[in-house]
Amino acid sequence: MKLDPTHIWRSLFVVGGLFYFVGAFFHPRGPTMSDMLVDPAWIPGHAAVFVGFSLVTMGLVSFRRSVTVSPTMDRWLLATLVLAVLQVIEMGLHTLAYVDAGALAHGDIHGGLSTPVLTTHIWLSTLTFTPFAVAFLGLIWTGTRERVLGSPWILWLGVIGAVAYGTVMWLAFVLQIEAAGVLFPIAHLAVPLWFILAGVWPTRHPAGFSGRAEVVGTSQAN
Repeated sequence: MKLDPTHIWRSLFVVGGLFYFVGAFFHPRGPTMSDMLVDPAWIPGHAAVFVGFSLVTMGLVSFRRSVTVSPTMDRWLLATLVLAVLQVIEMGLHTLAYVDAGALAHGDIHGGLSTPVLTTHIWLSTLTFTPFAVAFLGLIWTGTRERVLGSPWILWLGVIGAVAYGTVMWLAFVLQIEAAGVLFPIAHLAVPLWFILAGVWPTRHPAGFSGRAEVVGTSQAN
């Protein structure tokens, strides 16, 4: 019995979203970065987000391979996929940043040289969060409009998550606006919730051969 491709990407969205959501929910909430790095919840919380983001990224790959989409949707999907891989790498560094806890306690987070893992994670986040958020926003907007992914009923959740995701590092880290820290939980709770709901939400088009495969086959036939 052949497994329905729809079940694969939907399962990856739901399971990955749950890991991501739970990990983000239990993120350390210390007053400073030094306090959070030594919190016992740092490693399990971030490891769960790492696993979750990896799974939803694989879900995007499965979705692209099995669902017929328009060229516009495919461009947004491919962009989101490439940038999601960078997010997975960033989250791996994020998880390992605890190794710099001792150096950070005796220095400045902007010093860089004494906290190589933490500093790399922070700058990678700053440089990649916004492009990922833009691609993700285009993906969910187009997917909703074409009724192949998500729904208008959950679009607002993804939009809020994407906006928070794309602005938080510039506001909280670069501009040092302390109040912007609230965007972290908004981004990392709204985005996984969208994936969970998108994984169970019915769509107009059933799974099938991808639109790219159909286009190639048609061109060869002609």
